[in-house]
Amino acid sequence: MRRRLPLCIIFSLISILSATAQDTVSIVFIGDIMQHTRQLKSAHLPGKDTLLADSYDYSSYFRRMGNRIYGADFAVANMEFPCGLPPYTGYPRFCAPISLAQEALNSGIDLFLCANNHIYDKGGRGLLRTLEGYEKIGASYTGCYKDTSIQNKHYPYITDIKGIKVAFINFTYSTNGHSGKYPVNRMDSVKVKEAIMRAHQRDADIVIALPHWGVEYSLGISQEQKLWTEMLHRMGVRVIIGTHPHVIEPVTVSYNEQCEIKELTAYSLGNFISNMSAENTQLGMALTIKMVKDSLGLVHITDSAAEWLWCARAGKLDNNYTVIPILEYLDKKDEFKIEAEYHKMKNTYYHLQKIIKYGK
Repeated sequence: MRRRLPLCIIFSLISILSATAQDTVSIVFIGDIMQHTRQLKSAHLPGKDTLLADSYDYSSYFRRMGNRIYGADFAVANMEFPCGLPPYTGYPRFCAPISLAQEALNSGIDLFLCANNHIYDKGGRGLLRTLEGYEKIGASYTGCYKDTSIQNKHYPYITDIKGIKVAFINFTYSTNGHSGKYPVNRMDSVKVKEAIMRAHQRDADIVIALPHWGVEYSLGISQEQKLWTEMLHRMGVRVIIGTHPHVIEPVTVSYNEQCEIKELTAYSLGNFISNMSAENTQLGMALTIKMVKDSLGLVHITDSAAEWLWCARAGKLDNNYTVIPILEYLDKKDEFKIEAEYHKMKNTYYHLQKIIKYGK
């Protein structure tokens, strides 16, 4: 007796046949790009004026990531600092040289997320200088704006990626009590719902929410995150990628009847690069989703993949700070300048692998 293919496999084959390989769109997300005082000191070129952006070298930050970011069709990062307003400072009032943003752009980051709790660290002047700097180097950004008319026009940020119209909605729970005349997207349910509705009205094929939320240093999901996730998915958001806790949190995935990804939520990608060394804060995640658009105009999320990353602080692996894909370095202990850093990476990775769930 001839066996019939399961219905989910038949539907999957149909959707695959309706879109060619070159139609597949890949989007990679990374977590918090930060700039602490020790990072500034490490990046500073000896003898150079500390007030000038080109006096800092950030070329090591992305060097060991290979083609993971630049090779994606689109890449997104949380830029957790204002920039371009010297003197440059670290915690608690961050401000980085625009050369850090330039390095991120050169390394393949297509969209800078600006709605976070540190964007007003240098007041309105710092926020405005940040946006002017991004525009000068040709970087796309979302989350904060020069005025409300620009916010209404460009929130959400919508872009066409190889024929798929993607809407990105970035908002933050707080700006640490600071505010000014330049609007920042807030974690306000009414405003967020309005942005989602605008995305649908502007014919977005898929909506991706990028909330700055959660509890710092917590590996678990807060009740507030759960409630927001339910609301966002009800409103038609297919993908949620969170930042802020500075550690990785679980990734949940649900599937439709065709065995395709219906909804995905990555509650926190952790840090990409920072000076943090507290438990679990050096381990981050790069999350990639793949999508195709079929002949009927429907978008199918065909795959998702997470890669664990390690932020090696200055002098531990390179002379400067750098980020590495952990699996590539598990058998490269001899490359580390400090053996204890290798063991910390390995132990943190194996420990969190058992705790952080990926999937249902």
